[in-house]
Amino acid sequence: MSRANAEPVWKLDGVRLGSRLDIDALELGAGTTAVIGWSGAGKTSLLNLLAGFEKPARGTVRRPERVAWVPQSHGLWPQSSAREHLTLVGATGERADELLAAFDLAEVAAAHPATMSEGEAARLAVARAIASDIPALVMDEPLTHVDPSRAEKYRRILREHAAGLALVFSTHEPADVLAEADRVICLAQGKVIFHGDVTELYERPASEELMTFLGAGNWMEPGNPWLPAGVVRPERLALEPSDAGHAVTSCRFSGAIAATELQSASGETRTFYHRPARPLAAGVRVALRLLGLMIAFLLCACGKSGEAPVIPVKSWRAWTLPPEGAVQPTPRSMTTGPNDQLAVLDTSGRVLVYDEKGALLRQWKMLDVQFGKPEGIVWLKDNTLVVCDTHYHRLVWFTQDGELVRTTGKRGQGNGEFYFPVGIAKDPAENLYVCEYGGNDRIQVFTKDGAFLRVFGSSGTGPGQFQRPSGLAWHDHRVYVADAVNNRIHIFKEDGTFEGLLGSFEMNLPYDITLAADGAFYIIEYGAGRLTKASTSGELLGRYGTSGTGEGNFATPWGLTVDSKMRIHVADTKNRRLVTLGL
Repeated sequence: MSRANAEPVWKLDGVRLGSRLDIDALELGAGTTAVIGWSGAGKTSLLNLLAGFEKPARGTVRRPERVAWVPQSHGLWPQSSAREHLTLVGATGERADELLAAFDLAEVAAAHPATMSEGEAARLAVARAIASDIPALVMDEPLTHVDPSRAEKYRRILREHAAGLALVFSTHEPADVLAEADRVICLAQGKVIFHGDVTELYERPASEELMTFLGAGNWMEPGNPWLPAGVVRPERLALEPSDAGHAVTSCRFSGAIAATELQSASGETRTFYHRPARPLAAGVRVALRLLGLMIAFLLCACGKSGEAPVIPVKSWRAWTLPPEGAVQPTPRSMTTGPNDQLAVLDTSGRVLVYDEKGALLRQWKMLDVQFGKPEGIVWLKDNTLVVCDTHYHRLVWFTQDGELVRTTGKRGQGNGEFYFPVGIAKDPAENLYVCEYGGNDRIQVFTKDGAFLRVFGSSGTGPGQFQRPSGLAWHDHRVYVADAVNNRIHIFKEDGTFEGLLGSFEMNLPYDITLAADGAFYIIEYGAGRLTKASTSGELLGRYGTSGTGEGNFATPWGLTVDSKMRIHVADTKNRRLVTLGL
């Protein structure tokens, strides 16, 4: 059942709310939806309706019975401490302390809202929504008052919690929409003028007005003397010195992009937003160059000018997991087993096992999913499956039919203890290599039965150090670790001795790595939305895919595995689908 056919979580029909809101029809489903618009556009009014805080003057709003609501005012309870805000909505004491620490609120656990800063209050409101474990969340400009240097940390926590749920948030910031949302609603004067896929709006807006909702761009009308008609975003445009080019009259440089006013030979002037190499001085002559066209040419040229060739793909198939009630879960981690069976972990906390043709054979739930969902799974020769139960700080062994065999681990920094285990691999003797993150970033090694053997690596940016190690592969007495935030692949001897890095090619958040029967490594890049192929010696052999929603696209891909027929299965997480590539 696809997300498009799933039952909507919210449904609005003929809704009027005074002069603030006028919506004929609107349906919102699972996934993350951003609501964006200028001040007074109606964002807060819409979110008030979704949360049940207000009722429409006309029309109907169908909504879930329970919604976790974070208003602009935070909605905190003045008589309750920070810790009580979490326990009162159902969190256990341990879970409350875990969330307070995650949101850097441990020092104000006993404090009341009146004594908190705006940033602390904003973080507590989001933590309370997460603690409630309600699958429908509505947030009006969450984390607005948070220190920008730490905001990404908190957004990641929210992002991981909301995977597979229904989250609607409002914002003024295009960057928040692009980074966090699957779909976007654009509001203007109380009316919905766009509701659809974020990538579609960014790359193919229907008007100049719609283009501006997701940031700067160059809207080119047909017949203009500068560039082909359509939208050209700044990252696709470069201005390069050219004696025969246009004259620069001014340039405003802001690091990420630049706004440069040009004057053509005929005297026409126009400001262009573009990717800056450096500030441009007035009087310099430049030519406009479309980077997207250059990239497309290089891909078609299969590796000329130093670019990697495209990995040849014979077949492409996208498929979704079975729904969980009204929610469409999304895959995270996978492993292959006997007869090319495929075991999948999803964001509803299920283990699903498929046959080689993609037919669902069986499924079961993890032991508990209140605190979070698992990442990391491996299939052993005796047909047991070992799962990294990430937010319960343990490993769990199941039979192939889902019966519990054993668990090992607890929260801690000692041997055999974990913070957040997320990746697991095995060697030929079926020793288990487990990576974890959360400030205790390292690799622990166990026997196939869970006896601790050794530990190596540490948190940091130096040699042999990690920032969110997220996937592993074993080859020729070496362990290859995807060090996601540091954008690199580490190589260790199996005894834990650091040897170096795999290759010198660039990566963008490598989240998982696997060794295929063709003797090459395949790496999935969460940030770049692509699959990368490399030799065991570190040579870049090819790449496939870009960020997006269509065929040949991935959106925040999380994990991958390869079977004996050289079919690569990718957890295309933000697109809420599995993608199978036949090589």
